[in-house]
Order: sequence, then C-alpha cells, then structure tokens
Amino acid sequence: MAKDREIEKRDRRIYLKEYYYKNRKRLLGNSRRYHLKIRMTIIEHYGGKCACCSEDRIEFLVLDHINGGGGKERRLLGSRQVYLYVIKNKFPDRYRILCHNCNAALKFYGYCPHKKEI
Repeated sequence: MAKDREIEKRDRRIYLKEYYYKNRKRLLGNSRRYHLKIRMTIIEHYGGKCACCSEDRIEFLVLDHINGGGGKERRLLGSRQVYLYVIKNKFPDRYRILCHNCNAALKFYGYCPHKKEI
C-alpha cells in the first residue's frame, strides 16, 4: 500500500516536470503577470509614487520597511511572499513606497540626499 503511494507520487512528479517544460513559456508569463498585478496593488495603495522624491515610474519603485528589517523579512517569508503578506495584513503602516535611489541611500547612508537638498 505504501509502496503504491510512492509510485504514484513519483509518477506525479514526473508528469508535473514534463508538463512544466512543455508549458514553461506560458507558465512563466502567467507568473510575471500575477506578480506585477500584486505589486501594482501595493504601489497604488501606498500612493503610487516615491514618498521622498515623488518618482512615479513603476520600474523604479520598491516597497520600503519604514523602520528597517526588510532583509530579515525577505529571508523569513521569501521576496515575493512579502507582497502577499502586506495585502493579507491589510497594508500595515510600517511600509511605504520609495524609489530605488532613495531606498538605497537610506540603507547605505542613513539619509536620503533629497531631504538634504531641502
């Protein structure tokens, strides 16, 4: 009985692997569209632009953890799972949208150059 289940599991794994390789292009496209939709939902909810410099080009925007800890959270949940976590928890206040430049400056220098210019 247990041996039959093992054979079924192995056969299923083989089938799924073959299915994936036959349909890889379509499956990856679906995955990209789904992730983009989730990302856009979050960006729109948090204002649709960088909270520091008002950059609004989607390609440059990222989810920022206001009090830090983003790396730890990504390691714990997984990079794409952070977005789902934010939606599931009804968009907590500890996140905001920043552009890559502002986000990197805050991480490496502790301040954003845009704030220094003011």
